[in-house]
Amino acid sequence: MKYLGIAKREKDQSITMPDSFKESSQWDSYEVIEVGGDILLIPPPLDKERLARIEKLTKISIEEHRKTLKGLAK
Repeated sequence: MKYLGIAKREKDQSITMPDSFKESSQWDSYEVIEVGGDILLIPPPLDKERLARIEKLTKISIEEHRKTLKGLAK
């Protein structure tokens, strides 16, 4: 998991903002993280506890998906 910064929605487009951009409104800005090559936009605030929970749930989801794929392959 990699923290990429903050994205702000402007005119129906998401634009990545530098880390120094501190405006935080759940309706117009998002924390951006990368998980396994996928980009996730998370409403702020993104603290260590929430980030750890996202990482844990992501790992569980990936493991369950792999089990399903192995079952289908049999």
